[in-house]
Amino acid sequence: MTSEILFDQTPEKVELTNGEIHIFCASLDPPRPQLEQFAETLSKDERQRAARFYFEKDKARFVAGRGILREILGWLLEAGPRELVFSRESRGKPQLAGPAAGGFLHFNLAHCDSLAIYAVSRAHEVGVDLERIRPIFETEEIVAHCFSDRERAQWLSLPGDSRGEAFFNCWTRKEALLKATGEGIGEHMDQTEAFFAGDLSGGTRWWLQSLVPALDYTAAVAAECRDASLHCWKWQGEMRADRA
Repeated sequence: MTSEILFDQTPEKVELTNGEIHIFCASLDPPRPQLEQFAETLSKDERQRAARFYFEKDKARFVAGRGILREILGWLLEAGPRELVFSRESRGKPQLAGPAAGGFLHFNLAHCDSLAIYAVSRAHEVGVDLERIRPIFETEEIVAHCFSDRERAQWLSLPGDSRGEAFFNCWTRKEALLKATGEGIGEHMDQTEAFFAGDLSGGTRWWLQSLVPALDYTAAVAAECRDASLHCWKWQGEMRADRA
């Protein structure tokens, strides 16, 4: 069952200014008719990727995730979801291959179980990550290999019953930051300090903030800017235009 999304409903109109970052959270288990509509908007490559999934649930959630991405970006750009063409930068980060309806947006997405989260900005590179807070047997081993010395010391100083949530708070912040820089998950994890809350230290050009999109979930968004105005929305697709 999909957890209740805690963000406000998306307004009828969103105008992205250069100082804003918008977060959209959506369920990856839409009704069957909506899922079929999403499938119709996908590119040949996306349909081929969907067909590789062994389990039907995983295939459906991939289709929903890509369909919702097209729906959100198309709505913001006033372009049809099918019109959008995606590519990857040199380090593999997904991006729009070019302007759509005369506009361009930076974006990033993440998903966990039945939820997906999307970060969109007109002016800044962005990264986002999402995790469900849950017990992990190898937590201490992961902390030893992926956290910096200072992060590890801070984590070990916490009471035992606080470490699980703190682990995921720090993990999502690190992944969001690495995705924003384009370095990618798994690269330089122990050298990227994001800590557990608050702003990044040391006068960095990267802005970073934690989010709570749903109960038992944590997320983080990072952007290449000194400061940003953040807006978080629950996406249900009511504003979707039926464009070709």
